Amino acid sequence: MFANDYLYIMREKGKIVLIILVYVDDIVVATLGSIYIVSFKTVLSNNFDITNLGKLKFMSGILVTYDCTN
Repeated sequence: MFANDYLYIMREKGKIVLIILVYVDDIVVATLGSIYIVSFKTVLSNNFDITNLGKLKFMSGILVTYDCTN
C-alpha cells in the first residue's frame, strides 16, 4: 500500500482497487468496485462513529464532477 500523510492507495494484483484521501476530519473514498467501500466502511464503523455524506460534491473548495462514460 502506497501512503503519505493524506493519500492512501490499496492495490491488488498490481491494480489500484481503493483510494482514500484524508483531510482534517473528512475522508474521501474512491473505487471502481463498491465491495471495497462497503468493507472499508464496515471496518471504520466497528472502531469509530461515522457518517456517510453521500457522493462527493466539494473538497477543499474544489467542485467534483463525475464522468461515467467508461
